[in-house]
Amino acid sequence: MYKSIRYFTVLALFVLLLACEKEIGFRPKAQIPFLVMNSYLNPDSIIAVSVSKSISVAAKLTLEIVDDAEVNVYEDEKLLETLKFDAANHQYRGTGKPSIGKKYKITVAKNGFLPIDATTVIEPAPKILVFSVIKDPNSGKLIATLRFKDQEGVANFYRLVVKIESEYMELPQWADKSQNTSSSGWKGKTFYEYRSEVYTDDPILDWQKNRSTGGLLTDEPENLFLIFNDELIDGKEYSLIFSYYFSGGHGDKSNKTMVYFQAISKDLYRYLKTISVVANFGGSPIWEPVQVFSNVNNGGGILGSYNTEIVSSNF
Repeated sequence: MYKSIRYFTVLALFVLLLACEKEIGFRPKAQIPFLVMNSYLNPDSIIAVSVSKSISVAAKLTLEIVDDAEVNVYEDEKLLETLKFDAANHQYRGTGKPSIGKKYKITVAKNGFLPIDATTVIEPAPKILVFSVIKDPNSGKLIATLRFKDQEGVANFYRLVVKIESEYMELPQWADKSQNTSSSGWKGKTFYEYRSEVYTDDPILDWQKNRSTGGLLTDEPENLFLIFNDELIDGKEYSLIFSYYFSGGHGDKSNKTMVYFQAISKDLYRYLKTISVVANFGGSPIWEPVQVFSNVNNGGGILGSYNTEIVSSNF
């Protein structure tokens, strides 16, 4: 009964909005273009930065890469290097890897645009204490437990990425007699990896877990990037419990769960959270437009950082 009343109220609200509709010609104001920088620093990879021009709401959604800018990287306020444009990857790339605990500032300058800059610091990788995976014999679901220790008195931000790595023995092409197959009928060997969809009702991962159910709308989006902070677990040991399915097909010989547990910068956390909001609510006519977070001065985009602890389990 409650659901019927709730759905009727939502329907009535949409009807009311449509009844009040008035056609108004859309004349977007000319917007001054600006530079957009996107970069995610981590101590395992060389520094790479993507630079593009902003896209007006009145223009076609075509990304225009900037390949003639001056991109400088500073480490603790000292010039580290000037990046060179790599046409194959459409990025400005350096020669060195960033270090943990250092402050990095990236500046971008191009004629005709305001110069832009942003800063970030790479935090230490999170400390995983225990990781285990069991298989539910009834559902076939894989249930994982990841226990870690949060650093006390420091605002920490995390991201969880789960991938499946499989060894695949190809089936032979029986119609082609020239195939060099083994006596067992299998040939070749290769590996593939894919990101697995994760299911959880853990309160620090499921933003909708404690939402109010009395209103028409929820105020929290689905956690698309599996990010969380340590507000509820500051300084504690905590066990994340999540589940996923292996969707491999015939020929999969060995499978491994790869968990990438990341300490991410606060700015990257805020950026990914607003992306989740846009993905969940951005197309709704009864929600205000959502502005995606940016830490880039005079421009757009994000300079974020992350540091990863990797654990694995065979199943």
